[in-house]
Amino acid sequence: MTPTIAVPRLSCASFLLAFALAFGSRAVAQEVPLARLERADEVVELQQAVRRGPDGVSRIEALPDILRKPEGAEHVEGVYRVDLDLPAGRSGWALYLSGAIGHVRMTVNGQVLLDTITVPSSPPPRSINRLHLVDLPPHVLRDRGNQIEITLHGRSLVSLSRVQIGAQQTLREARERKAMALVYGPALVSALIACLGLSVLLIWMRRRSEAIYGYFGVASLAWGLHTAWSVSPRELIAGVHGQVAWTTLYAFLVAMLSIFCLRFTGYRLPRVERAVRWAVLAVAPLLYLSLALDVHDEVDAAVRLMMVAGVFVALGAVARQAWRSRSMDSALLVLAGLVAGAFGLRDWVVSETSHDYVPVVLAPYAGLPFVALLTWFLIDRFVRSTESLEVLNRELESRVATKSAELVTALDHMRAARDWAESANRSKSSFLAAASHDLRQPIHALGLYMSALRQRRLDAPTQDIVERMDRSVAALDSLFNALLDISRMDAGALVPQPRAFDLEPMLRRLGDDFAPEAAERGLRFALRIGAGPRPVAIRSDPLLVERVLRNLIANAVKYTPQGGVLLSCRWRVAGAGRWRVEIWDTGPGIAPEEHERVFEEFYQGGNAERDRRGGLGLGLSIVRRLARLLQLPLALHSQPGRGTRFVVDLPATAEATESAPRGAIASALHGTTVAVIEDDIEVREAMRLLLRDWGCEVIEGSDADEVLRRASIAARAPAAVVADLRLRGQRDGITEVAALRQAFGAALPALLVSGDSAPDRVRLMAASGLPWLSKPVPAARLRAWLTQVTRHDEEMQETAR
Repeated sequence: MTPTIAVPRLSCASFLLAFALAFGSRAVAQEVPLARLERADEVVELQQAVRRGPDGVSRIEALPDILRKPEGAEHVEGVYRVDLDLPAGRSGWALYLSGAIGHVRMTVNGQVLLDTITVPSSPPPRSINRLHLVDLPPHVLRDRGNQIEITLHGRSLVSLSRVQIGAQQTLREARERKAMALVYGPALVSALIACLGLSVLLIWMRRRSEAIYGYFGVASLAWGLHTAWSVSPRELIAGVHGQVAWTTLYAFLVAMLSIFCLRFTGYRLPRVERAVRWAVLAVAPLLYLSLALDVHDEVDAAVRLMMVAGVFVALGAVARQAWRSRSMDSALLVLAGLVAGAFGLRDWVVSETSHDYVPVVLAPYAGLPFVALLTWFLIDRFVRSTESLEVLNRELESRVATKSAELVTALDHMRAARDWAESANRSKSSFLAAASHDLRQPIHALGLYMSALRQRRLDAPTQDIVERMDRSVAALDSLFNALLDISRMDAGALVPQPRAFDLEPMLRRLGDDFAPEAAERGLRFALRIGAGPRPVAIRSDPLLVERVLRNLIANAVKYTPQGGVLLSCRWRVAGAGRWRVEIWDTGPGIAPEEHERVFEEFYQGGNAERDRRGGLGLGLSIVRRLARLLQLPLALHSQPGRGTRFVVDLPATAEATESAPRGAIASALHGTTVAVIEDDIEVREAMRLLLRDWGCEVIEGSDADEVLRRASIAARAPAAVVADLRLRGQRDGITEVAALRQAFGAALPALLVSGDSAPDRVRLMAASGLPWLSKPVPAARLRAWLTQVTRHDEEMQETAR
């Protein structure tokens, strides 16, 4: 909207006064400075102009000129006028204002060529917008008496620089040069410094221990921001707040650079640094106070001068350090600081004394030496780091070569030790195989004789001797079975055959087996089966599960001097559910550091209460191997003096179950014909004697041919075959059983017995598909097998009928 101007009514006196003022103005106008251009390429600079101020009085003023707002006014406005004479032609001319502060309106011969006062309340032009280049159109110019009027409008002050009139191309080049020096150059430098500061801050964030990088990075970012603010064509913060913030930011960046210089030289002056930081914090309140006292310009100039002086003080410390250490880095820093200080001092002098109110400042360009300096620092540090890394790499390669040679030697020793261990293991296996077969034969025969002898009617002393001999044979049987189990597991011949079965009968049988032995030792033995689904159905290999539990119970009974043993089974709901079997004893306990060692082969605890004659220390080793083979969690909980608890978790199943195999099944074997293939006469005689005591008919022989001849003579077909694995003449029980099955039918039940624990023999028996038992074979197991196969045969016959 165009403001409305009220015209007051004039009295006679006021009319006379206005006429006098108009006449006076006309008199002054006759002395308006005149500019003459004689050549087409000429440029003249007007150093004077007639200015009409807010008071309405016109007077000649030197350029550049500054006009401040009168007290009580809302704004300030000044009108400047010059005259211009041009040579004939009147084309290719321009007018250039190299720094006008405020909104500008320019007319030539009454024709408006430039007008930025359309919105007087808008912020005044800044930076490059203060440079005005106006072409003078030929149609508005006259050869003589061209009147140029420039109006400036501002909030607090306006200023008109010297006016240049002349050739368009020349003045355009002059404007471009000043724009480059005043705006574009500092803007480019500020961008470089800001990027550099950000990079240094990233380095500092990675290595917080080097605070010097933090000071330099913050100072560089502040420097770049301050320069960008200075050359920005728009105010970032309007009014007096912007002036205060600009000077405060300047003080902050100078303070950070000063602290950087001190830190760079190795000085750590906490009090000085603290005083500098407090001084920076005091700048803003001081400037606001100066505004209230109307001495802002003087205080602002003093603050900037003090900051420049602070730079020279810091440079003095750097120069001292450079002189002492003859350091190139310090010398370069001194040089860059001197340039920055000199540029800052020059800008301060220019701002206070120059007639150019939009001068070109050099302080932003002082950042270039710092860019070059830090680039040099980074390159130098990179080179040094690279050299250090190369040295370290060479040392590391040397160490690696040495360690590699040592490792090769150690590997050779390890290979030799491994070969020796494998050889020793093979020797052990060979020894166990040979010794097992040769020792099991007489023990097997002795066990059979003992079983036959127990069938006789004996007096009490003799019966006691027989029982003691039977226990000795059972102990030998346990030791041989332990050795055989380890050989079978080492050979990979022990393959679990999981199936669903009821665990409860097995637990009750184990309780029945161990309760008498515990009672003989004066111990209490208890079995507890908790509430839960019935039957106690699990899925695993019943024979191997029984072996695990039997070994754990035997250990508990054997090594508990007083108190008792508890065998418990509890239902645990977790996932699909499981049954937890626990064997508790009140023995001496096991120290925590021995919890792992007790599972090692041939290891027995060193506690005095342990019975060292109770075995070879293989029971728990076999238990752990079998548990891993069956994938059953096994845990040990024990403390010295508080007993021991072994925990085995068994997976529950919903499948239909079978009863676990019984140790002895009462069934009538009377009249059952059993073929025995055994090349050892003593063993064969003992087997014949035992089977006849059970009511069996026996057809014996050293091989299948002899059994076939005697069966033909007796005119009887065997109902079952018991064959030794290793026979004379490179024969084996598997081949002989096959020959008998060919003669009597493929369904003929057969059982292999062997005292050979060699891995290849174990694998051979496992691959045959025949059931087998290791010597010495307990009579109860043999009778159980015979009862099972004969009863199955009877059931098959009944089904056929």
